[in-house]
Amino acid sequence: MSKRHYIFGYGSLINSTSRRLTGIAGDSLAVRVQGLERTWVGWKGMGMRAVAARPMLGACCNGVLFEVPETELEKFDAREHHYVRVQLDLAQVDYLEGAQALTVNAQVWVYLYNHQEQGLVSAPIVQSYLDVILLGCQEISPQFTLEFIQHTLNWEYWHNDRHRPIYPRPQSHAEAEQLDQLMAKQLPQAFTLRRLAP
Repeated sequence: MSKRHYIFGYGSLINSTSRRLTGIAGDSLAVRVQGLERTWVGWKGMGMRAVAARPMLGACCNGVLFEVPETELEKFDAREHHYVRVQLDLAQVDYLEGAQALTVNAQVWVYLYNHQEQGLVSAPIVQSYLDVILLGCQEISPQFTLEFIQHTLNWEYWHNDRHRPIYPRPQSHAEAEQLDQLMAKQLPQAFTLRRLAP
């Protein structure tokens, strides 16, 4: 039996519109992966921070599994070129929101933090990127959105760039006020320090 390939998306790939800008992507399953920690990091040349996952005992990270044809993996590799794609053990996966478990012939991939590429630590979190992630989380449920916020580290240094998006795949939406209210409630200190991007 041939392998079916899935990607675990834990940032912008949670958003169905965003991932389909890159390649063919099936419907998603909401999951929580044990042993991964999500944090904000910056890389040289990006001008912004992105979320990245790294192995960490006792940590967990929510996200989605979505199926991709094997021939499409190289497109996602190009999008996630700052990361390293590695195979994820199905035993680490907890299924959420009534999602059905994958079969044994599933091969799950995850893009992990590449320590060799780290740099630009002064880069900001940009709202245009965060909006894409939060809108993707809201496709699943409010609780899923809260879990993303609560299980992501390093929220300092944050810019509101909605007027001139830095993120290359921004998403037009009318939810700015709603998202701001959510962030102000969940991350009051970090949100208060958010600055308007140049």
